Amino acid sequence: MSEGSIVQVSAYPGWIVGVIHTTTIGYQCWVINPDLDVLSDGEIYHSSSAAMAAGRTFIERSR
Repeated sequence: MSEGSIVQVSAYPGWIVGVIHTTTIGYQCWVINPDLDVLSDGEIYHSSSAAMAAGRTFIERSR
């Protein structure tokens, strides 16, 4: 397993979205919901903006 770096974090009311970058894999998003569950879609993205957009979309669909 490769180590990653947090490259972007955004907060929304009750939610947090983060993007992690691993040089060998790419970008991944994770979301913390109001119940404090940490969720990931398991997808790999080619840019941090694409990963962040996926996290925002997840939140919008979950509300």
